[in-house]
Amino acid sequence: MSTESAAVVAQRRRDSRQDQITLLRGSAIIALGYGLGAALQSTYVYANLVPAWQMVPLGSRLAANGIAVAVLIAVLAAVRAHRARRWWSRILVVLVAAAAAGFARYVAQLAFGVYDEPTEATRDAEVLSGFLLGVVSAGIGMWALSTRQIARVRTRAATRDAVHVELAVKALEQEEIRVRRAVAEGLHGTLQSKLILVDARLGEVLASADRLDPADADSLAWVRRELDEARDIDVRQMSRLLYPDRLELGLVPALRALLGRLPASIATRLTVSDAVRTLDDPTGSSLTVSERLLAVRVVEEAVSNALKHGPASSVAVTLDVVQDVLHVSVRNDGALYVPETAGLPSGTARLQTRLSLVGGRLSLTPGSEKGAHLEAWLPLGAGLA
Repeated sequence: MSTESAAVVAQRRRDSRQDQITLLRGSAIIALGYGLGAALQSTYVYANLVPAWQMVPLGSRLAANGIAVAVLIAVLAAVRAHRARRWWSRILVVLVAAAAAGFARYVAQLAFGVYDEPTEATRDAEVLSGFLLGVVSAGIGMWALSTRQIARVRTRAATRDAVHVELAVKALEQEEIRVRRAVAEGLHGTLQSKLILVDARLGEVLASADRLDPADADSLAWVRRELDEARDIDVRQMSRLLYPDRLELGLVPALRALLGRLPASIATRLTVSDAVRTLDDPTGSSLTVSERLLAVRVVEEAVSNALKHGPASSVAVTLDVVQDVLHVSVRNDGALYVPETAGLPSGTARLQTRLSLVGGRLSLTPGSEKGAHLEAWLPLGAGLA
C-alpha cells in the first residue's frame, strides 16, 4: 500500500470513529435527559395521585431508564449505525435500537420492582414511552451525525477548491515566467540580431552614397540612426520590462540593476534585512523566481510613479521578512501624493489585484511631508508570485 493510500485509509478510520462518537454521544445525552425528566415526573405524579405507588423509589425508575439508554447506545454501536448512508437504513436502525431500548426499560422496571403486576395498558404505555424516548434520542443523534458529515464534506470540498486554485495560479505563474523569458530572449537575441544585420546592410548602402541622391542618402542615414536607437534603447528596455536583469541571480541583484538605471540626479538607497539576505542567498535562494519577479514589479511601479509624478530626488527601498511575509517598502520625496486629486492609479490597481491572488496586499499612502509611500506584503513559501 502506498503512503498516499495509507493516509486515505487512516483518515477514513478517523472520520468513522468521530462519526460514531458524535452519534453515540448525542443520543446518550438526549436519552439521559429524557430519562431523568421522565423518572422525576412520573415519581412525583404517581406519588401524589396513586397512593399505592408512593413506595416506589426514584432510584428504581432512574436505574430502569439508565438501562434503556445503555441498550439504545449498545444497539447503535453494535449495528454500526454511523455507517448507514441511505435515509431508510438510518430510519431502520433508529427504530430497531429504540424498540430494544423500550423493551429493556420495561423489563428493568419489572426487575427493580417498579411494577408488580402491571396491566396490559400499563405495559403498552411503558414500552411505547420507552420506544418514543429511543426514537427521539437516536433521531437527534442521527441528525447531529448528518450535520457533521455534511459540514465535513463542504469543508473538504472548499479545501480542494482552494488547492486547485493555488495550483492553477502556480501553473499560470510558471507559464507567464516562461513566456516572459522567451520573449525577452527573443527581443534581446533574435530581434537585435536582425536589427544589426539591417544596420550593416544600410551601412553598405551608405558607403556608396555617391551614387545616391543626397536626399535619399540623408533619409537612409536617419533610418539607420533610428534603428540603432531602437536597438540600443527600446528593445533592451522592453526586454528588461519583460524579464528584469539579474533576476536569476536573486531579488537583491535585480533591484540593484533596476535602481542603477535611474538618472544620476536621483539618489537611491536599498536597505535589506539579514532575514532577506538569508532567503535570497545566491548559492541557495529560498525565494522562487515568481516571488522575486512580483517584488521587482512592486519596486518598478513605485519608481515609475516617482518619475512620472515627481520630480523626486531620492528613492529608498527597504526589504524585510516578518513571519514568512516579504515586506517591500518604497519611499520617494517627489510631489506629495494626494489620493483625492491623483486620479485612478491603474498600474497600482493591477498590482494590487495580482498580489491579492496570492494572499498579499498593497498600500499606497502619502509620505510624511512629501512624496509617496508604496508598501507590499507578499506571503512566501508557497511558490507564489
